Amino acid sequence: MKNTVPTILSHGSRPRLYKCCFAARKRYISTTPLRPTSLPPPAPSSGFAHLSNRALISINGQDAAHYLQGLTTANIKTSPSSSSSQSGFYSAFLNAQGRVLHDVFVYPSHHAAELRGESHGEPSFLIDVDKAHAETLRAHLKRYKLRAKIQFRVVDSGERDVWATWGGDDGAVGNTANLGSQDVGCTDTRAPDMGQRVITYAGGKPTISSGEETPVESYDIRRILKGVPQGQSEILSGEALPQESNIDYMGGIDFRKGCYVGQELTIRTHHTGVVRKRILPVQLYSIEDEKPPDTLQYNPQSLLELPLGVQNISRVNTRGRSAGKWLTGVGNIGLALCRLETMTDVRLTEEGSQWSPEHEFKMSWHSEGDEERQLKIKAFVPDWHRNRPTVRDMHRQPND
Repeated sequence: MKNTVPTILSHGSRPRLYKCCFAARKRYISTTPLRPTSLPPPAPSSGFAHLSNRALISINGQDAAHYLQGLTTANIKTSPSSSSSQSGFYSAFLNAQGRVLHDVFVYPSHHAAELRGESHGEPSFLIDVDKAHAETLRAHLKRYKLRAKIQFRVVDSGERDVWATWGGDDGAVGNTANLGSQDVGCTDTRAPDMGQRVITYAGGKPTISSGEETPVESYDIRRILKGVPQGQSEILSGEALPQESNIDYMGGIDFRKGCYVGQELTIRTHHTGVVRKRILPVQLYSIEDEKPPDTLQYNPQSLLELPLGVQNISRVNTRGRSAGKWLTGVGNIGLALCRLETMTDVRLTEEGSQWSPEHEFKMSWHSEGDEERQLKIKAFVPDWHRNRPTVRDMHRQPND
């Protein structure tokens, strides 16, 4: 797999600054930290953003629904009548070892067939995937095609655009039934108030949008604050487990469906009821600061230098096993894979937790000049994590 290094992409006066891409097996990168000169503003309470970091794959053919049913973690209705009425949904592709390859949105739509000028009567789908990994997903689809009667391709960026919309009044905004006749979309169920995903023809804007158009970087800040990982710089391809990446919490796994690639480990982990690590939103603060932050809050004036790439998290003034891994961030916030009973007050078993309010955590790394850098880091558990039912609750009979 081709290695790529983090870069800063200029967009006007603001840098597109924080996402880093790296090979699936390259887990640690030592490089010069990023001190931004201008950070993106926070997202407004109501708005929409063009997700230029997402790409689309068109797949259609008489076997398309059955084919995807055997590859994705979500349940796909395979009968012609039901698949045509199914709305879009969040899902993931796994490898045979149960590790996440791609987190995706899947949209059943006759528009996918229109893009190829083929029959509207065939099952057809659009798959919304991390743009940097679209070709990798296409190769994964090709690997399992065998004799399935399907066709697929990466949709040219000049044909379709992916948008996110959120906020606004109840009614037109938030109701995908009000999509334009040319649009495809679904409600984003990954976390409360995430809004909608909408696919338009290139150059168009979503008809259900409200508020102001917002840079994709501001949308990502909103997403990070909610603790929603996206793409393979945050859900590491070939390494991340779906439950540790919150794909179960975000509605991307149907635990009642039949066989699919990677199902065995996913189901086994689910029925044990214990997931010891999860991706959480975190806030960074200076190593000199004596008091950690009480609330998670983005600071667009932050001057903190962030590492580029995955970094180990450890207890301050304590040696021991890693408490987690920093994944990505912007300004003073980010996402990290955290050991829940070490970095948070979450209790998973009756044995108790290693966490204490007095504990602080840090990450250390070296710049290219071999200068050591350090930042303190605090994890926050979103309310929508705490309010999830337990595995026992999910399997309890109504009269129990």
